[in-house]
Amino acid sequence: MNIIAICGSPRRGNTEYVLRRFLEQAEKLGHKAELVLLNEKRIERCCGCMSCDEEGKCRIKDDMGIIIDRMKANDLVVFGSPVYFSNVTGLMKDFFDRMDPLYEHKPLRGKRMVAVLVGAQIKASEQALRAIETMANSMEMDLVGDLYLVGKKPKDVEGNQENAGKIDEFVKNILNQE
Repeated sequence: MNIIAICGSPRRGNTEYVLRRFLEQAEKLGHKAELVLLNEKRIERCCGCMSCDEEGKCRIKDDMGIIIDRMKANDLVVFGSPVYFSNVTGLMKDFFDRMDPLYEHKPLRGKRMVAVLVGAQIKASEQALRAIETMANSMEMDLVGDLYLVGKKPKDVEGNQENAGKIDEFVKNILNQE
């Protein structure tokens, strides 16, 4: 299985750590994996021009098209975001907004996806998960699992051995659903 993880964190911290560990465990199980750090990509905000409805693609020339092509080419898409004010980050939300050209023809229909969230409070993750579920439903993707870990400071999750076990077990469960 080919797996792509999309990291919506503006910094190098807990969410990136979780996604890297997820992908490392997947590779140990024989899967191919790649990580996309949105904070290293040039992704403009949607300008609402609606040209994508007519043309089927966005008129903005940035890294978004490459990432979409990579998502289409993989079997499993993992979306990871820190939780900011009970939602995904602005970076991840901008990314979701730019997926609008995919809405009409649904090239991600049936694609398996996973949500990974990291934040200071478990209760705050519920609304953030709904944001990811809403995008998944719009694209007709199949949300097969979600993982939420508590962490606020950059090394909170990485420094916790219990979290490593949770991540590893989550990966095994997701990849055994094939």
